[in-house]
Amino acid sequence: MRFMGALWSFPFIRVLTCAALCASCGSAHSGSGGPADGGAAMGAFEAAREGEGAVATDDAPSYADDAGCQPGVPRCQGDFGYQMCQDDHTWGASVTCAGYSTNGTSSYCVTLGGWGYCVDPACWYWTTHGFLFGDAAVGVCSFDGTFSRCTTEGILAPDNCDGGCTQVGTLDGVGLGYCNPPCAEGARECLGGPLYRECTGGRWSDVPSACPNQQACNPVAATATPQVRCGGPCDPGASRCSPDSSAIEMCSSAGAWMPDQACVLGRCLQGGQQAQCQADCSPGESQCAYDGAGAARNCGDAGLWNSEVACPTGTQCRMSGPIALGCVACVGSSAAGGNAFGEIDGTCQGAELSLCASDNTWQPPSSCSDGGACVAVQQGPSSVASCAF
Repeated sequence: MRFMGALWSFPFIRVLTCAALCASCGSAHSGSGGPADGGAAMGAFEAAREGEGAVATDDAPSYADDAGCQPGVPRCQGDFGYQMCQDDHTWGASVTCAGYSTNGTSSYCVTLGGWGYCVDPACWYWTTHGFLFGDAAVGVCSFDGTFSRCTTEGILAPDNCDGGCTQVGTLDGVGLGYCNPPCAEGARECLGGPLYRECTGGRWSDVPSACPNQQACNPVAATATPQVRCGGPCDPGASRCSPDSSAIEMCSSAGAWMPDQACVLGRCLQGGQQAQCQADCSPGESQCAYDGAGAARNCGDAGLWNSEVACPTGTQCRMSGPIALGCVACVGSSAAGGNAFGEIDGTCQGAELSLCASDNTWQPPSSCSDGGACVAVQQGPSSVASCAF
């Protein structure tokens, strides 16, 4: 993360200090602190971090009003640039965030505790999804299996990842992912039927092993690390997933597998000696590959992602802050973060002004009163407009 200007951008630091961000800060400051796919891997990671706190990006009142900002404080202007508050309490010229990305794409701007910071695109993504870089093991998975972590400076740096890197999506041509915690050496977990996996060197095997003679793999209940037994009765109290992963089966006192419960939401996932139902998403939730994508996918009633569907003519898959709105004509509410400017969408139709309604559809255009002229600014799919006099 880098300061912008002379003063100076999915785990979880709750208070940031300037000293923790960069060595070049002139004074200390503290504040509370759209990719493709996601799916079960992202859901599992977020679920594992519940209770540890999350960091939300927000705009501080210190610069919410253009009439009087605090000198030396930077703010984001859209997703790719920033402004610095000048000594006369007015905002300076817009400056690009270019140069902070490791893969040659445009860098992004993120707001933390009311201050804007230029960061690598991957680190921007993780921060907007509640994972503050530097403390969370999040970043980028490379094709060769290596992991690059988002540092406290908001840039990527190679890092050891004994448990392997799990990719959850892509952004600007790189794989967004997180580092798995290493598994216990020698641990074994059933995968279904006769198949199981084994932990070696802190990582689960890429290719499963099979019990001899296609005997069923049974999880062993009372062990310090997950273990399996090929064939024979199951251990009472242990659980496993049904063959189609739609339900949980429980081992009875007689050592036989019995139906236990169907997965109303999500699918069954095995975790050591026990199985559980886990949803990929919340029913009705939408997902965009990026803001302005031509397709979206929605979460079905079973808590599983449906296939991606092209947006109807005149709509795009839009984001409002970190929230995917699905296929809509425009962004009509700033409650979740608004468009790239933090506002609702607006556009000029000739000399007339049209604003986006709360249902994310365009309102009928209206003429500017008293001889005013409609002016608009566009950035990607986001646009803002007003009447100037």
